[in-house]
Amino acid sequence: MKLYKHRFILGLLFIIVSCMGLVGQDYDIQVIREFNVGSKVGSLRAVPVQLPANNKGILLVYSADKDIDPWIEMFYSPTDHLKFVMYDMEGKEIWRKELDDMTLNGIWFTPVLPFDLDGDGVDEIWFVRNTDKDHPLGYSHYKLESMDASTGETTGQYPWPRSVSGETLSATFRNFIMGGYVIGEPVLLTAQGTYGAMGIQAWNTGMEKRWELEISKEEPGARGSHMCPVVDIDMDGIDELMWGERCINLDKGKYVFIADLHQYQGHSDVVQPVWNYKEKKWFIYTCRESGEDGSIKPRVVMFDARGERVWHDLEKGHMDLGWTAQVADERGSLAYTISRGGKTAGPQGFYRMNVVEFGYETFSGVPVKLPFPSYLTIPVDLDGDGYHEFARAAGEQADQKIYNINGKIIGDIGETGYLAMASHFMDLPGEQLLCYYPDGTVKIWADKNASDSKRAKFRYEHPFYRVNKILSATGYNLVVLGGI
Repeated sequence: MKLYKHRFILGLLFIIVSCMGLVGQDYDIQVIREFNVGSKVGSLRAVPVQLPANNKGILLVYSADKDIDPWIEMFYSPTDHLKFVMYDMEGKEIWRKELDDMTLNGIWFTPVLPFDLDGDGVDEIWFVRNTDKDHPLGYSHYKLESMDASTGETTGQYPWPRSVSGETLSATFRNFIMGGYVIGEPVLLTAQGTYGAMGIQAWNTGMEKRWELEISKEEPGARGSHMCPVVDIDMDGIDELMWGERCINLDKGKYVFIADLHQYQGHSDVVQPVWNYKEKKWFIYTCRESGEDGSIKPRVVMFDARGERVWHDLEKGHMDLGWTAQVADERGSLAYTISRGGKTAGPQGFYRMNVVEFGYETFSGVPVKLPFPSYLTIPVDLDGDGYHEFARAAGEQADQKIYNINGKIIGDIGETGYLAMASHFMDLPGEQLLCYYPDGTVKIWADKNASDSKRAKFRYEHPFYRVNKILSATGYNLVVLGGI
């Protein structure tokens, strides 16, 4: 009897120590790379790029302007040209390109995506360019351009499709570039619209159109979203695009499902695929923006991989931002969103008023209070244990602190820092943070004590993570990596 008792106590101690190792280890978060782009920075996007000879680079896209939004109450005249600069992983500049036209530093005007469409093992840099030197809103001069990732030289230029006409400025200038795979074959996606009429085009190697989908303003079903993740939701080797709550097969452009087809025709701010490790299947977490007055319910919904509701919450609220994150306890995953009142944006940045935070157990929908201020946080697995820490540096109202799941501050990127990229983009254990500062400084932060677990390696190698690691850094999909 005593032997069994001792074994029980030893086993309990082992579990306690193991759990302490998961959530209580010592962090040593330091700057591992630092360089300066050579000019002031208002907003900056960063994305990893595959270069020739199996080398990797980091593309920065920036200007002295804050992000320029197409809503008429937020739009302002640019003061600086958009710049592209490629660095190697040591922070050495490879090439630089400054556009001399009216291509705006705004994620909705000018999406940017590295993607290997020709299948040669090296990314091309795809972006929307306005070739008009005088008119920032000259839509007829907008082009889809590709650049050589090694040199920055233009390799192709194609008319940018126009799926939205006769609409407001905000509805018209909503441009997207995504990419995914059909049984290993690359497919480039271009899209326009969010709130009313919308269009999506798929392109094969050689820019041969594979399919096109036009969605009229009156068509039933949800509108688009500010997050457009690519996920193989039925795990058949063919990716799907989550265009709002519409799940679209990349092979033929057919709907797999339209969630809440006759219940919701509004716009979801957040569409987040999240992997359930226990059940080994996908779920879709959504947070809805339009219908905030309670005219459309519910405001937060979890769907399964067939588009059926699992749980829902809230009858009112303008839901804005959100993520899911993996946690090392019986809950497995947590979800977060906010509701907000008014907002302002312009040369000083983006500000939200009357923010209210909401937290949930991801798969049950049970409300939880997160132990740290979650507004403007991004999940990131800095220590490589397969579970997330939280960098609160994604906007002007952030405190630039890094929190662990217990709410303890484990790092600080500096009071003027902004987070541009949070993923596993360097050949180091754990994920890294790329942050920028108004004087043009760029710093890459990492945990010197990180050690990759089996779970972390599973994430890094998963097709969803590899595809959306790129999408997450282009601006509109910043939080999608927390789903796995």
